[in-house]
Amino acid sequence: MTVSPAALLTPIPAAPTGMGPRIAPYLLVGPLMLLLFVFAILPCLLTLLLAFFDVDILAGTIRFVGFENFTRAAARGEVLNSLRVTFTYILLTVPPSMILGLLIALAINSLRRGRAFWQAVYFLPVAATLVAMSIVWRWMFVGRRGIVDQTLGQMTGLVDWLNSPVLSLPAVAIVGNWQQIGFVVVLYLAALASVPRHQIDAARVDGAGAWHRFWHVTWPAIGPTTVFVGIITSVNALRVFDTVSTMTGGGPSRSSQTLAHLMWERGIYFFDIGGGSVVTLVLLALAIAATALQRIMTARLEKAGTR
Repeated sequence: MTVSPAALLTPIPAAPTGMGPRIAPYLLVGPLMLLLFVFAILPCLLTLLLAFFDVDILAGTIRFVGFENFTRAAARGEVLNSLRVTFTYILLTVPPSMILGLLIALAINSLRRGRAFWQAVYFLPVAATLVAMSIVWRWMFVGRRGIVDQTLGQMTGLVDWLNSPVLSLPAVAIVGNWQQIGFVVVLYLAALASVPRHQIDAARVDGAGAWHRFWHVTWPAIGPTTVFVGIITSVNALRVFDTVSTMTGGGPSRSSQTLAHLMWERGIYFFDIGGGSVVTLVLLALAIAATALQRIMTARLEKAGTR
């Protein structure tokens, strides 16, 4: 069966007009937008609103107090202390987990056999229940009887970590690194798999050593992944709660109390809904700032030609 040239030149009919095609995209996106509003936007708005009220759950009363919750939180000094602890925790977890995760990913990526096995080994802490693992780590850090004091403590003299104002936060950070490195390894392995192989081969032919191939080919190619890993690990460090609550309870003397733990303490333990909302707003602002930083840095990398 042959088709005439006139049939081939017949113009394609125009898309149907009317309200139906215009409404269809909104109907498809509507349920998702509704869920986003109910479970994300609405809680943020309620938190912002409750920060200006004094809510007494037991008496069932609510009273507008303006900025009193903010001034009271600043006067107590708890927010500033938790900010300091949180940023210290970020410094103790984000750079080490990124560096060690990248080194481990490079080592696994260079293997010819057993790559899947080592991927599973390093991803196990990510899949494990962190509260249960925190209990195990707490037993390991038990003063004078735990395995840490029996081994590392005998060599360094650093004992009873969880009851020390200086060592309690590093103990929690060790667990955070242990749990987070596997996640970083998986992300870097995915990024390394996307590095153009012909560029690495061309650099090898030109006589570039292993370090120069990594620095001039691999590292620029995984730049966006590095930014993403840094922001994600920072956000995870900002909202750390379970390890702190299980291992130290924020102590001793609030030396390991992060913003997330302070938010739980004010809002749930003391029933201070207004004070807990203030801490939540601080935590939310930091998370938004981290997300904005990721967008800016990723846009700069793409503008510079890094893929």
